Amino acid sequence: MKHINLKQFWKQLSQNRFFTFLSLFGVSIPVMIIMVMIIKVELFINPGGPEQNNDQMLFLNRTKVKMEKGRAIGAVNLGIIENYFSEIAAPGSMAFSRSTSTAIFLENEVIDVPIRYTNADFWNVYDFKFLNGRNYTDENVGNKDNVIVISRNMRRRLFGNQKTVGETLEIEGEAYRIIGVVEDVTSLSRNAYSEIWLPYTIKSHSSADPVEIAKATGGYSVAFKASKAWGFEQIKADVERVRTRLNHLNGEHAEILFGGPAHATENYFRGFRDPETYEGNMVNYLALAGKALMILFLPALNLMSLNLTRIQERSQEIAIRKAFGGTRKRMALQILIENSVLTILGGLAGLLMAYGVMLLFKDQIFTNFFVRNTDQVKIHMNYLAFAVVLMVSLMFSVLSGLIPSLRISRLQPAYVLKGGEL
Repeated sequence: MKHINLKQFWKQLSQNRFFTFLSLFGVSIPVMIIMVMIIKVELFINPGGPEQNNDQMLFLNRTKVKMEKGRAIGAVNLGIIENYFSEIAAPGSMAFSRSTSTAIFLENEVIDVPIRYTNADFWNVYDFKFLNGRNYTDENVGNKDNVIVISRNMRRRLFGNQKTVGETLEIEGEAYRIIGVVEDVTSLSRNAYSEIWLPYTIKSHSSADPVEIAKATGGYSVAFKASKAWGFEQIKADVERVRTRLNHLNGEHAEILFGGPAHATENYFRGFRDPETYEGNMVNYLALAGKALMILFLPALNLMSLNLTRIQERSQEIAIRKAFGGTRKRMALQILIENSVLTILGGLAGLLMAYGVMLLFKDQIFTNFFVRNTDQVKIHMNYLAFAVVLMVSLMFSVLSGLIPSLRISRLQPAYVLKGGEL
């Protein structure tokens, strides 16, 4: 019997191609939209490249200082990093940097180039791919050596494909020696992206006054890389102890708050929000889920109307089957199964369409977010998220088949075969 039902179902699909197309289209397009949305969010959270292991890191990018006569919100003060975070961090496990831009003069143009000032352990925490040369060391940073690492794109624009390591580049009136070339980094990597990297000591210095440090914001972002000996909870506890020490220095005159350290997901959703007012990720998750449910609710209505039309066309077939012993339960179950199969096929089509759209229109999608080096963006699918979306789609599919199923349960074979309508 099941074999016969399946053959009838496939025959119905082939005979009513327009309705089949509408059903598949109505499911696949919403699934595609949701998957594209999920892929975009995931790429901002885990962009790959140097940040391919950011699930092992905690990030701290925001600081707030509340004072008697106002407040200050910014990034992390360099003095806090050098005098306090350096004491708690395991060797090679803390990267800090600040980014800016500078003008570089070429033969026929002036280009605005992003540059990033970093510590030496920056290269241990993030996974850069070196094409030539090496990164700068603690010794280079301590000596304030004028050495830099550049990207492949920067090498191409400045030197073509010629040998670059050992060449000099003038930046803001000073000559810098190029010691390494790395693979291009997409600007989705907000913590590592640049075209030129150089020791932070060249242009930065911190205050030696502990009281001044304790009530100051700065311009640096910090990444802590966890390990077995220094896990996430230990990192958070150590940073909190630093905050307590700073507030002890501040006394009743000021209070410092950190926006982290937090995982990449929370760091993304935090954005530039006030560390004091941020209430966690739940609201963000609910907002995303609400958008997805609204998008999936529309094809459910579409499927319900299509099912009613399809059952109306098949009324005589269903009446004959009921007259020959087909039960209400079997008829209703068949409609629900047909709905589910169409939903699964539409969901798979939506997944393939999402992957195709992200590959073919990657530049156009990310250009709106001012993303550079989109060729370095690696598209990957979250199949767990797809499974959840498909399950929700199936739930809506079952709900959309309830009204047609109720219509079937009330069908009177004699009335339909005499020309009556459902």
